[in-house]
Amino acid sequence: MPVSKLINIRVPVPLQKELEYISRSEHVSVSDLVRDSLREFLAVRKFRSLSQRTRGYARKAGFVTDDEILGLKT
Repeated sequence: MPVSKLINIRVPVPLQKELEYISRSEHVSVSDLVRDSLREFLAVRKFRSLSQRTRGYARKAGFVTDDEILGLKT
């Protein structure tokens, strides 16, 4: 099984131009930018989903905010 798979997507021209600009300025490929952005996006989605599913348990335990749940605020 291949380590990666080719996926073709369509993006609006302004987004493509922005990707190419960042690619040139940061000396990384557009593919790397999209891959990294997708990883971050999926991580945030997973976190939000987990947060929503566990919010009720956290409130019962006395935690009200995400900062309290994550231990960022005492």
